[in-house]
Amino acid sequence: MPDQITDRVDQVVIHMYKMGTGDCFVLKFKSKGNVTFKMLIDCGCWNQKRSKIEPFIKALRDDVEGHVDVLVVTHEHTDHVLGFEAAEDIFTADDFKIDRIWMGWPENDAVQKIKTWKRKYGDKKKAMALAAKQLQEKVKSADFEKQFEGSRHANQILALRRRFSAVLSEFAELHVSGGTYVDGLKGMQIVKTKLAKNNVDYHKPGDVLQHIPGLPGIRIYVLGPPERWKQVKQESGDATEAYEHNDELEESDLFMRALDRTLGGHNGTAVEPFEKSYVTEDAAVVDGYKNKEAWRRIDDDWLFSAGAFALRMNELTNNLSLVLAFEFIDNNPVGKVMLFPGDAEIGSWKSWQDIKWKEKGFPDLSTEKLLNQVVFYKVAHHLSHNGTARSVGLNMMTHPDLVAMATLDYKVISDGWKTTMPNRHIIRDLLEKTKGRTMIMNENGLHFDGEDQIPLTGKIAEFREQKMSVAEKKAFEDALDNDSIFYMEYVLSL
Repeated sequence: MPDQITDRVDQVVIHMYKMGTGDCFVLKFKSKGNVTFKMLIDCGCWNQKRSKIEPFIKALRDDVEGHVDVLVVTHEHTDHVLGFEAAEDIFTADDFKIDRIWMGWPENDAVQKIKTWKRKYGDKKKAMALAAKQLQEKVKSADFEKQFEGSRHANQILALRRRFSAVLSEFAELHVSGGTYVDGLKGMQIVKTKLAKNNVDYHKPGDVLQHIPGLPGIRIYVLGPPERWKQVKQESGDATEAYEHNDELEESDLFMRALDRTLGGHNGTAVEPFEKSYVTEDAAVVDGYKNKEAWRRIDDDWLFSAGAFALRMNELTNNLSLVLAFEFIDNNPVGKVMLFPGDAEIGSWKSWQDIKWKEKGFPDLSTEKLLNQVVFYKVAHHLSHNGTARSVGLNMMTHPDLVAMATLDYKVISDGWKTTMPNRHIIRDLLEKTKGRTMIMNENGLHFDGEDQIPLTGKIAEFREQKMSVAEKKAFEDALDNDSIFYMEYVLSL
């Protein structure tokens, strides 16, 4: 039997802040018109300066009236924590109070195994940042430009190499503050050292949070991050599990091997970035090579294999996202659900199906049943191909009232992400599933088709007009308000 609860939460006001590509959500839970609980989920965006972010954080402070019951930090990426760094003084001021903080289990630095792993992972991130810096310097040099002289497509090749270097630098900025690693991104460190004040809860998959003051009638299920390494490191699957890239990316382990060498190698054994047959210590050969003109040498060519390694670093952190499913308990076996997955990728999505809810005291519950009841989906990873699972994700979201929100804005985004965000297959399926009730931070510059001929705005309007009934369309339009320059509002009524 469901809990007998009076004055249960009957409405959630959802504010998606429009700082740029990145997550920052305010949730205001209401009962009979009164706000009973306020939650902030992440506060970040892609590579913005304080002058751009500060007005949004001030608006956020006013939005929550200087008080947040729970701050949720899903994972350690700039586009989820930059706000805490850029507006540190606002978050730490006396007129802004945060009662508790929720994070995933990998953020518990008090556990020695986690602390050791994060230090090693941090060293890798630092090495990636240093490699990116080295490559940036290389591609800007006259010697580098000279090697393409006489080539028929010299300008195009040079431009592509420099663009690659710029994208790699942007990946490094996503992971590393100021090109160095000091126990995490600065935004995350501010959360842990200045906002937490020992009021932090670290959650694991299978945790059920209930009977929370201010949230009557709500259970919160923790689905991720996974606890098994195999699941954490899986970013994609076959066609039945995951969506295809807009453009396929070639994999290479060359950069990882070179990094092993720069970091001393596995178990202290140096690993060269080239096969042994190509390595020599003959003094005459080495001197002859070093005396060649710089542009003829290949000392730094291995750096161009960095892309695949950077992607793997990115995917690993995304799969460590804290994933929350909010159930609004009613007389049905499973009530309506809001899903906030951070940037979880396929390995995390698949792991949710393995949670034994019966052992947690919920014999009639399964993760599939939770997904069947999702009426609000915060789209994972800004509409990228690997952020939303297909067979164990979107295909299971069968509720007729499903709506979705996606944090994508081409005005504020890494250029390197534009080839994968938005993924056309996910856009198509989301629009079909939601009957056009898919809300995107900024639709400008986005297209529905792979040839960039069909603007997404017109296609969204078409789905809303053709798929929704008159009553559904009116209810959706009444719930949506995009007039604020700071956030998009959607009111979920239960």
